Amino acid sequence: MNLRVGIDVGGTFTDLALFDPESQELRITKSASTPEDPIKGVTAVMEKAGISTAQVRTLIHGTTMATNALLERTKALPALIATAGFRDVPFIQRINRKHHYDLDWDKPTPFVDRRHCFEAVERLNYKGEVATPLDEEGARGIVAQIKGLGIRDIAVSFLFSYVNPVHELRMRELIEEVYPEATVSVSHEVYPRWREYDRTSTVLADAFLKSLIEEYIQNLAGGLGGGDGSMSFLIMKSNGGVQDYAAASSKPVDLLVSGPVGGVLSGGFLGSLTGHENLISMDMGGTSFDVSLIQGGEASRTMEFEIEWGLPVFTPMIDVKTIGAGGGSIGWVDKGGLLRVGPESAGAHPGPACYGRGGEAATVTDANLYLSRINPGYFLGGELTLDESAARASLDRLGAALGMDTGEVASAMVELVDFNMVNAIRLISIDRGLDPREFTLVSFGGAGSLHAVALAEIIGINDVLVPIHQGVFSAFGLMTADMRVDESVTGSFRSDNLELARVNDVIERLRAQATGRLRREGYEGAPKIEATIELRYLGQNYNTEVTVPLENGKLGAAGLDTILESFDAEHRRRYGYDIHGEVVEFINFNVTAIGVTDKPVIPRIAEGGAAKARDERSVYFKQVGWARASIYERAALRAGNTFEGPAVIEEPTATTLLHPGHELTVDEFGNLLISPLENRIPTRSQ
Repeated sequence: MNLRVGIDVGGTFTDLALFDPESQELRITKSASTPEDPIKGVTAVMEKAGISTAQVRTLIHGTTMATNALLERTKALPALIATAGFRDVPFIQRINRKHHYDLDWDKPTPFVDRRHCFEAVERLNYKGEVATPLDEEGARGIVAQIKGLGIRDIAVSFLFSYVNPVHELRMRELIEEVYPEATVSVSHEVYPRWREYDRTSTVLADAFLKSLIEEYIQNLAGGLGGGDGSMSFLIMKSNGGVQDYAAASSKPVDLLVSGPVGGVLSGGFLGSLTGHENLISMDMGGTSFDVSLIQGGEASRTMEFEIEWGLPVFTPMIDVKTIGAGGGSIGWVDKGGLLRVGPESAGAHPGPACYGRGGEAATVTDANLYLSRINPGYFLGGELTLDESAARASLDRLGAALGMDTGEVASAMVELVDFNMVNAIRLISIDRGLDPREFTLVSFGGAGSLHAVALAEIIGINDVLVPIHQGVFSAFGLMTADMRVDESVTGSFRSDNLELARVNDVIERLRAQATGRLRREGYEGAPKIEATIELRYLGQNYNTEVTVPLENGKLGAAGLDTILESFDAEHRRRYGYDIHGEVVEFINFNVTAIGVTDKPVIPRIAEGGAAKARDERSVYFKQVGWARASIYERAALRAGNTFEGPAVIEEPTATTLLHPGHELTVDEFGNLLISPLENRIPTRSQ
């Protein structure tokens, strides 16, 4: 066979989606994750799907392992070799404080111990010229000390290496000579931009992950047989592109949000298919809630990711905001006697109390089960029968601590987690000056569509789009990914004294780096090239750069005028003003190489008459309390079916809740579009 398979390993479930280009079959399944040994969960879900690696042409894998490892610090920290006099950069950090008036607040702990920070005698000036040659004998001594300490991972961050990497390159050669077993991360390759703390923090994170990801990928490839050449085994990167597994450990910091970006890619794919260009995608699984923005068909992107406040990691990525709000999020009572939900999760083991695996804490899933929103006999298509009495007992215990009865605490938990998720949506929309009423909410994940309509009502979104195979939508998105490499570098130029040849040399060098790396990551075709420049007015400083696209990937005299006009316009849109004619600084240059891959095809579904409910039961809705709701089997719905709430639409991997006063329509691909019946919230265009 010639299957294309996406596997997304989450905190609670491992999801699989496969596409057979010959039969046009699209198949999905999921099974419990095995955090202690992820390969077991991966092989289990493939066995459940009834496929072997011999049948797979391409397997794409997304994982949250890198993020989890940094958050939990599950391994030994790396060593740092810095320019003499700059070993304390990771500890000095920035001038800002998380709590301005808290005298007990301490800065976050970097990914290195101070006693493992070493200083190499060397120095470049800001032009990249050698001011002090590298003391090679002293450098060998430093490496010998690190080897004696048994530290395997080493980060190297020298001043101005992004302008001239000569000393970092030589330092790596010396490490390989003295300590060949070590892994090495050099800052000019990981993050070749200015700002010393940002670059050092990023290369430390990369070094921390290097041996861990190397071992993880090798074990995974060995378990799947990905190393025998019969299957193309690809890993999802944070930027929404994929790479060959063998290249993944060369820059592991690129894998930080490898798992969640699959859902964003699915959202964009679905938007182009259905004509929705402005989307807010929400993925609610068992452990977390991920939200992102797609505007004009393009996913929002960023360079900065904070592992925790004040510990930045800079790498190109799709902008995904994550909070601890999932089906497994635990309800608890704070010191003030108030109910809280999350971020702690029951995870895959023991899971919510209703799983019957020994969990006792009340979770969001237990609350939804008690409110009859989930069918206890149809969870995972009937594979797992939920224990209603265990769910009720967990809610009773929580309610007793709050002085609330079972129904009150269950509805309060659901309402509280809804507002937590709405706040995350506000961060990527209202807080950025965008009106959420101009977007469609795309809901997926195992728990997302139980809450989506409520979230839309709270924040004022009119339409909710529930895609096919919503329970494994992130895994489906992995199959839609192209190969992608993003390269960038700092190179300061001024518009009043601009040497076009030097600018174009920088762009051409980045183009060569991007295409070369794309080849090394497994792409063999002719890549698509995109280039941008980050600019600011002379005198501006921190985080004021505006990104402007560079047409045709080369800057000419006529193109310079266009770039400056585009910069003025974008600066005015973003900040409310521009200074036409002011000197502009060209700060950062970016080139992206994209290798387009084959995409799965979503088949159209048959049209049919009126939808027929399979059953009905009493379900709790905040607006009306307990109400009789019609129960529909999603697989039985046909294109053009329309019906009103209250209703529940069930499928093996997820459940959709249709509130009273809302209408659902099934489109030609089987997606569900939910809208309020009356009093639609006007958008600015209306």
